[in-house]
Amino acid sequence: MPSSRRRTAAAAGWFALAAVFSFGAAGLINAANPPPVAGSRPELTIVADQALEPELKAAAGDLSALSDDVDGLGAIGRTALTSLVDRDTERLRKATADGKTQLALIAEATDALRARLAAIPGIGPDDRTRIGTSLRIRYDDLVGALTATDGLSASWSSLTQGSIAAIELTDSLARHDTEAAAAGTLGRKGQYRKALARLDLADQALDTSRQLRDKLATTTDVSVLSRWIDLNAAYDAALRKTWTLLDKSKGRVTKPIEAAFVELRAATAALPGDSRALIVIMADVARGGINQAVIEIEQARGRLSAAAEALGGG
Repeated sequence: MPSSRRRTAAAAGWFALAAVFSFGAAGLINAANPPPVAGSRPELTIVADQALEPELKAAAGDLSALSDDVDGLGAIGRTALTSLVDRDTERLRKATADGKTQLALIAEATDALRARLAAIPGIGPDDRTRIGTSLRIRYDDLVGALTATDGLSASWSSLTQGSIAAIELTDSLARHDTEAAAAGTLGRKGQYRKALARLDLADQALDTSRQLRDKLATTTDVSVLSRWIDLNAAYDAALRKTWTLLDKSKGRVTKPIEAAFVELRAATAALPGDSRALIVIMADVARGGINQAVIEIEQARGRLSAAAEALGGG
């Protein structure tokens, strides 16, 4: 082989060997100096970690304060439950208003803490290459803990308002029964005008029951209640028609009055016995609503308290 060709072949061989060594050296360098991913290089993230540490501690303290706010809401919920059992509508209304105010404070504190966490420097989509694993986990735990307050406001509002409607409904149902019974006593004595006046009061109570039924319809099955209202409305209408005719005829039975009696007997036969069972059902619905709200509040407080303690803010 001519000397020029030997020199070219030797040079090519050395280049190939150098390439192999360069790739191998790069691998060794990378193995010896991996990027600071997943905390494998704490010496490369220590500066960022030390800068973030005070911020995370302060945020954990805010989380602990938020837990106390939610605990305060739980105390209001327990007051609402006691008021409901005692049938103290006014105290129940006050507890509901206090709960709304407390929820506004909780929402404000939650938003403020989320904004504080979002503003922490060095937190972004590429942070896993610049901060240690332990700090990233603590940060993510802080963000995740804030979801404990999600839905509290909507739950409190719907359940407590439904409970107030339910307790008021028990009163309106009982009032209807009382006025209808009084009207019946007067009608049997032939005091038709007085009976019709008491029947007006029974109708007013029934109208109130309809309005409260509509409020409950968003959270409760009101089919039984609606049926009860319709049957009593039909009975009251038949009674009103009969007494009005008797009043006009001075108690003399006429053909129209006979027909009215037929309608009244049919309406009477369709009536439920009384509203006591329905009142018990609606009271149970009300207590169940408040109980559920208190349970959800306590669960949220537990999550926040546990997270704050684990993160050093308790």
